[in-house]
Amino acid sequence: MIKRYVIDEDIILKEYLKKIGIFTNIQKEIKKLNGQYLVNDQTVDNWYNLKKGDRLEIVFPASTQGENIKSVYGHFEILYEDAYLLVISKENNLASIPTRMHFERSLANFVMAYYKIKGIVANIHFIGRLDYATSGIIALAKNPYILALMKTTPIVKQYLLEVEDIVLEESGTIEGGIEKAQNSIIKRTFSKDFVNSKTTYIVIERKNESSIVLATLHTGKTHQLRIHFASMKHPIIGDELYGNKTNDSILHLHSCYLEFLHPVTKKKIKIVNYPKWYQKTIYN
Repeated sequence: MIKRYVIDEDIILKEYLKKIGIFTNIQKEIKKLNGQYLVNDQTVDNWYNLKKGDRLEIVFPASTQGENIKSVYGHFEILYEDAYLLVISKENNLASIPTRMHFERSLANFVMAYYKIKGIVANIHFIGRLDYATSGIIALAKNPYILALMKTTPIVKQYLLEVEDIVLEESGTIEGGIEKAQNSIIKRTFSKDFVNSKTTYIVIERKNESSIVLATLHTGKTHQLRIHFASMKHPIIGDELYGNKTNDSILHLHSCYLEFLHPVTKKKIKIVNYPKWYQKTIYN
């Protein structure tokens, strides 16, 4: 990726980089991986004295992160893509990154194959992840600079979920403490003694023995929605860890909405994606 700027003041390049969000860690990666700074078509170092009117080009290298991820072809739906970001829909029961159990079958493996087929020089930089059982929208940055920008960008995330039994309240807030369970490397526990997690929700539809809920995450704790609704005695349908197993082995939890201001183009990005188990429209 190449970014271009016209300098509007006399300033040392290193300080200008900080002003535009390229902090020390990214500067180190640019230097380590043979990126370049060009001022008026001349390669310079980051201590160069910029003058008003100079033309600066920053050539970002692809990072080494992800080089150990094997390229394996697998299908996924692309919801949005540009030179900076890739947003896709993840299926249920698919790991986001390779694990010991899923070393060659993860979304990261599939994305690496896609990059190679398309000739895209990029590595795997997830902007948040989804649990193995959870489906829906997941975003990746194509280089570490964009990842760093996205970490400081406000992001709205909403999830559709189907929970057991009838939720009587039309809307609500769930707050509490989530921490690792003592006797499990996977499971988490929920406590009202402290607060490090928050979810708000509205009920979209009530069925005979279940409720469809639209939930908004205000924090991003592992298994947050699964634990929060289980704590209300409304476990998510198909949640084998905190609820009950179902015949289809599908967790009815889907990342359905993503909204953010693009860190480069400054355009508002809104992405909607519905799960296979719910095809009604809830967004205009």
